[in-house]
Order: sequence, then C-alpha cells, then structure tokens
Amino acid sequence: MSYILETEEQVRNWFGNRGYPFDDKSKLTYKVLNDWIFIHDSLDEYDEIEMYETNTISCESWDGFEKKGFDWSEDNLLKLIKNAEKSIKKMQGEDEDE
Repeated sequence: MSYILETEEQVRNWFGNRGYPFDDKSKLTYKVLNDWIFIHDSLDEYDEIEMYETNTISCESWDGFEKKGFDWSEDNLLKLIKNAEKSIKKMQGEDEDE
C-alpha cells in the first residue's frame, strides 16, 4: 500500500498515526522518493537524516545518516534506496537476481 506524502501535514500525520508525532515546533526537512522518505527533524536528539519505508503500516527507521554533508540529490537517495531494497530482499531470503 502506498501513501501519498506530498505536504508537511501529510508527513506529520503519517508519522503521528504510527505513534511518532513530531513536536509542533519541529522544523522538518524531507524528501519522498518512490516508497521511501528521508527526513530530518530539527529537534531530533541525534541530529541525523532518517530513512523510512512508507508502504508499511509501521514506522521504523531503516537507516540514519549524519546530517552534516548529507547529499539530498535524487541520485544519492536512489542509491540509498537501492541498497536498502537489496538488504530487505537478502533478509527475506530472496535472490538478488530475481
């Protein structure tokens, strides 16, 4: 199931509906690509960019990246998504060549 996350309100609701509401004072920086969101919460204690798969009903960070020097370009995000999807397939016991 894919979720539409085009506005900040939709992003806040997606996280909030999964038990992870953002503080109203949080400044969110995010980019949605395919079924993934990369997001930075200005009030995050670790000050990192987190990566979440959005086609699930759960809300679990797949990976975190240091904010300083993070490359928000589409090419970089697609590379990170590809690596995550390979790892998911491997964990599920699927052959990468399928």
